[in-house]
Amino acid sequence: MWPISFDHRLGVLSAFCVGAMTWAHGMAWSQTTPTAPTHQASAAERCLAPAAQRHGVNPKILRAILQVESGMRAHLVNHNANGTMDVGMAQINSIHFPELAQWGITPDRLLDPCVATHVAAWHLKRSLLRHGNTWFGVAAYHSTTPEHNLRYQELVRREMARTGSLR
Repeated sequence: MWPISFDHRLGVLSAFCVGAMTWAHGMAWSQTTPTAPTHQASAAERCLAPAAQRHGVNPKILRAILQVESGMRAHLVNHNANGTMDVGMAQINSIHFPELAQWGITPDRLLDPCVATHVAAWHLKRSLLRHGNTWFGVAAYHSTTPEHNLRYQELVRREMARTGSLR
């Protein structure tokens, strides 16, 4: 049985696991290549609103983050100079793998666009809870280092402006 907890720290991730894994279990994913982001993006789009709603984040910001992180490519894996790696459409860093593993989310599951979208929403919500519902909080998804955070803020704003979702 999936963990269902209303502990403030675990409730968000527990709710994520129930929703994402239940949804993904019933879906038959077709295999796509990294050169076919349109199909991958549409899979993420189907999960975007439910993920944003479940975790209480703005779906326009969540969509912009997925676009900035990977261009909506699900099978992207990047190896970083510091020895970590970023996996999937949401480019979830390997420092989060031990915590995600507690809920049965392995690195290969992050290649699933729907799972990645839900994990991105969970990660964004944690960033906003820690750093405030501000642009700094949004960009803390990527980094809290000031210069990296400022650059990421600009990338997300620019993506939102490009799609007409920034007011």
